[in-house]
Amino acid sequence: MPNVAQVLKEEITRLARREVRAVCNPLREQVRSLRETVKKQQEIIRRLEKSLSKMADVSAVTTTSLFAPEEEETRARATPASIRRHRHRLGLSQAALGELLKVSTNSVANWESGASKPRPQHRMALLRLRDLGVRDVASMLEG
Repeated sequence: MPNVAQVLKEEITRLARREVRAVCNPLREQVRSLRETVKKQQEIIRRLEKSLSKMADVSAVTTTSLFAPEEEETRARATPASIRRHRHRLGLSQAALGELLKVSTNSVANWESGASKPRPQHRMALLRLRDLGVRDVASMLEG
């Protein structure tokens, strides 16, 4: 004959587990969906921070002048071929490059032909121009 106390204890345990499962399963689903939401939001935040840092870099470039004083003098050269190559890479005409550097179109043409060399302040501005992208230059020309 089965032990009544043992059978009763097993039945109570089974019913208690069933009740706990009924209460906890919806909570598990909520936790799972909340974790997915958090992951999605973290990804969105990461993308926004990345685009914000790009925008900050662009605004820092556009707000500072190409002629801002450099801490250290660099010995990099601005050859006629490099001036022409960077101008073409940025999609600029000689007039547009002259406008950015505050020189005449003829000066840019002379630099590219090798008839003259840019002055030190213009050479430094040309070197800074190398680090810019097409969008950066377009925003500088607009503003």
